[in-house]
Amino acid sequence: MSDISDDMLKPDEPSGQPEQQPAYPSVPAPHTLPSTPPFAAEVKDGVFALFAFILGYFFCRWVLTSFFGWGAAVFTAMYLSSVLFYLLKKGVRPTRESWFWFAVTALTGLSSALWNDMGLIPLRNMFLFCSAVYWMMTAASVQISGKTGNYLLLDGINAVCVIPFRNFINQYRALGALRGGRQKDRKKILSVLLGIALAIIILLIVTPQLLKADSGGFKNLVYNIFYFLRFDWVKILEFLLYCFLAVPTAAYLFGLASGSAVKRGTDAFTEEKAEKAVAAVKITPPVTIYIILGAVCVMYIIFIGCQLPYFFSAFTGTRPDGWLSYSEYARQGFFELCGVAAINLALLTAANILSKKPRENHAVLKAFNIILALITLLLIATAFSKMTLYIGAFGLTILRILPCVFMVLLAFICVALIVLQKVKFSIVRASLIFGAVLFTALCLADTDSLVVRYNTDRYLSGALDQYDTDILYRSGPAGVLPALDVFNTTSDTVLKEKIGAYLADQKESVGRFKGAYRETLQMSEAWEMIKDLN
Repeated sequence: MSDISDDMLKPDEPSGQPEQQPAYPSVPAPHTLPSTPPFAAEVKDGVFALFAFILGYFFCRWVLTSFFGWGAAVFTAMYLSSVLFYLLKKGVRPTRESWFWFAVTALTGLSSALWNDMGLIPLRNMFLFCSAVYWMMTAASVQISGKTGNYLLLDGINAVCVIPFRNFINQYRALGALRGGRQKDRKKILSVLLGIALAIIILLIVTPQLLKADSGGFKNLVYNIFYFLRFDWVKILEFLLYCFLAVPTAAYLFGLASGSAVKRGTDAFTEEKAEKAVAAVKITPPVTIYIILGAVCVMYIIFIGCQLPYFFSAFTGTRPDGWLSYSEYARQGFFELCGVAAINLALLTAANILSKKPRENHAVLKAFNIILALITLLLIATAFSKMTLYIGAFGLTILRILPCVFMVLLAFICVALIVLQKVKFSIVRASLIFGAVLFTALCLADTDSLVVRYNTDRYLSGALDQYDTDILYRSGPAGVLPALDVFNTTSDTVLKEKIGAYLADQKESVGRFKGAYRETLQMSEAWEMIKDLN
């Protein structure tokens, strides 16, 4: 230690020369995205968090595993009323647009209790889910533009995927608020619930094994307990399954509601970012757009001119030469329409987005928009006339109604596109509202009864040569009354046998759902007509 001089212990003094820089420059710390602030839960959040478990259970019980019945309608009413009450308690004042989606969701849910609509079940359930989620988004006004606009696709992704999962644990934070925020009590409650759940699972696994190994005493005890309590293993397991599914479902519903109410995690997409992204792709010179759209328009005009007899024969009620069946003729026309309409709409969308010159100052682009929209309208009218010809020859089915509805929507979009060249508005918003009204009306129209009644009346009047009993099965209980009309009128013994088999099948199936949550008003009416049939 003596070798260390006093000078070595002194701090370094500035030498007057510049300080040596390190050989490698320092790297700045990586930029981190700001984290979403935690959800500040209150007692009212905790109350709704508890009720969310009930909503989750009823959703899994009455909607997820069922397709129709009063259960779906009751869940819809509970969902709309409870979420609306929660939003009002959180200080959210629903927008005027949200009341439209409130009515759409309520009426679609109500249709589940009125009609079975077997052919509409997948589309109706999907539409009910989307409208219910979007209603909550519009009520809290968390869309990118503050209302439905041209960024509908991003709004949909935000509502279905982003907001619920970014707020997925909000429900458990809200449950903690019921205990005054004391961490110790929250942990104790969670520990008890976890212990109960695990104990039930272990007992369900161990008990059957013990019953197999038992000589008789334990088995008799267990059976006596279950007989006394009238337990049903199937119903118990079904109940536990629904409870298990209700946990993530409740977290999803509460995450969407709470995130929308406090606008937490709703800024994944912003209007500024979306506008910058659109502006970045406006790179195509106007002359390129002119050449592409001009070539397409000329091709369509030449094609239609060469196919005039094929395109317009349906307007006169005749089938062109070379077509063996009405079904082939009508289907070919419809799929042509779908392909051409999709190409036209995609082409016009790309042209308006990619063009360097804004559409408002682009007279030539406006002209091409109008021409392509008119061509599409012409094809829609032709395809619709073909479908009318097909229905007149073979009757109605739900698979023939849906294309007609789709063509009406396409026609509206084309007309809106033409109007857009003179009046500024959101064509996406207008098309969405029109489509929602159209589909809601379809759900309330009782399409199964419409189909089978139309075919029955035409058969009894002699306009149809054959009566399709397969449609009766696809219509479910809606076909009972028309089937009875044909059964009591026709002298065809083979047809009577087929209708009798259908009525027997409906008596069994409707009776199985009688009084259950899957029963509809239509089922009740059908039961009164067939309950006394032998």
